[in-house]
Amino acid sequence: MLNKNNTTVLCPINDLEAHCILAIANEQHIHAIAGPNYWGCTLAQALKGIDISSCKANLLAIELPDINGQGALLLQNHGICLHTLDHHQYAGLNAQHRLSAIEQFAAIFSLQLTKYQQLVAANDKGFIPALLAAGASYEQMHAIRDHEARIRGVVALRKRAFAWFENTLLEPQKSAHLLCFDCPAEFASVMSEVAQFPNEQTYNNALQTAKPLLLRQVVIRYQEQNKTTQIEVLAHNNRAAFANLVEQWPYPQLTSWFGGQTPQFFFGAASKHNNLNNESSFNTLYAQVRQLIK
Repeated sequence: MLNKNNTTVLCPINDLEAHCILAIANEQHIHAIAGPNYWGCTLAQALKGIDISSCKANLLAIELPDINGQGALLLQNHGICLHTLDHHQYAGLNAQHRLSAIEQFAAIFSLQLTKYQQLVAANDKGFIPALLAAGASYEQMHAIRDHEARIRGVVALRKRAFAWFENTLLEPQKSAHLLCFDCPAEFASVMSEVAQFPNEQTYNNALQTAKPLLLRQVVIRYQEQNKTTQIEVLAHNNRAAFANLVEQWPYPQLTSWFGGQTPQFFFGAASKHNNLNNESSFNTLYAQVRQLIK
């Protein structure tokens, strides 16, 4: 059984929720190690950057998928038992969970989350619609999203992405229920938020009428040197089909991910090994996702 004295927490520092988990661990005197600061890191990759001998008998890996079991085997060789905590789906591993990572973490150690931490959980689990469902005002929602950007170090990039979105796409496109567009690869870490961000009137109307906030559905194709590097889908149509696509992933040269709180979801695919020579796979996938989302 995990407790505060026999557990080491290994958590990436790639978003606001991760920073909150590490802060709670430190406050509760739970041995914690900050992992990589990027998305998509596996447990095996994260373990290469730490001193395993410093870990306690149990290692709780947070949102670090151990898809092929390499991490568990490495830890076992050091006499350490692996425990994983996640709520996402990856190619080759379905780790979906109804609770966010911070909610699961609090449950494991019998901790009570503050109201702010509950909003962080909602944000991570279901993005802006979940913040609205949790009762966040427009100002509170905006503050959470701004804090997320500061933690991730993308404040300036996010600002440029908002400007690019406003200046590049036509008003009829931006008002469409389904928006498909190509975007510079430099915005890959922020454009999903930018393209779906609701205005204050839309958000407050949903909040005052207690109606779910359904954001614009978006398909983004990121481009570098006229080659696709990533495809991202943010939607609410045909969720099950996208989950099935990731579970039975047919593109070995691409990596994929899937998650989000029903009915909203996010899906993405990117080149493995920073390879720009997967245009055929990306073209096929792009046509496939546009068909699925209709």
